[in-house]
Amino acid sequence: MLQGNINYVYSGLSVILEKNEKIIEHVDFTKTAVYMKKMTDEEIEEYITTGEPMDKAGSYAVQGIGSKFIEKIEGSYSSVVGLDIEKLEEILNKLLFI
Repeated sequence: MLQGNINYVYSGLSVILEKNEKIIEHVDFTKTAVYMKKMTDEEIEEYITTGEPMDKAGSYAVQGIGSKFIEKIEGSYSSVVGLDIEKLEEILNKLLFI
């Protein structure tokens, strides 16, 4: 169902820290568009046979074999893998310098 379409990946982050005896919390999210290539039935069957898609939320691993089915990514690659490192760095820099 994803092939030939855009798949949106949402990654949420919540950072809570104590600074100067005060609790500071920041909640944010990232939306990343993953453009999937069209696939033949044979390619789909072959990919399923690898076992890789079986334990993935979107049934593909952007950092694995599934990467060959991705046309392009608009947004955060690390968010699609699991944790948006750039967003986390942005939040931490903001909170640490308040």
